Amino acid sequence: MPLKKGAIYKYKTGKYVREKLGSKKGCIAYRVVPVPNKPGRKVLVCITKKKGPRGGRTKAISLLRSLKTAKGKKLAKRAKIKTEKRKRR
Repeated sequence: MPLKKGAIYKYKTGKYVREKLGSKKGCIAYRVVPVPNKPGRKVLVCITKKKGPRGGRTKAISLLRSLKTAKGKKLAKRAKIKTEKRKRR
């Protein structure tokens, strides 16, 4: 399945290319989980307030691919570079 434009992005300071899987709506916390038997890949998981239709409180937000892998390097060439927003005090 082809990905939508803007679905792959990276930060200037980051080590990973992000492939968007879902929205961040309703998230209260995040966790990064390594994918078993897949070196260089991690899943960014969101913990929500409410339970989903199947009873779970987590959802996958994005797939993180390391820039050290071949697929990560390939996707980094066409990834949109995002800038981090400064936090107000």
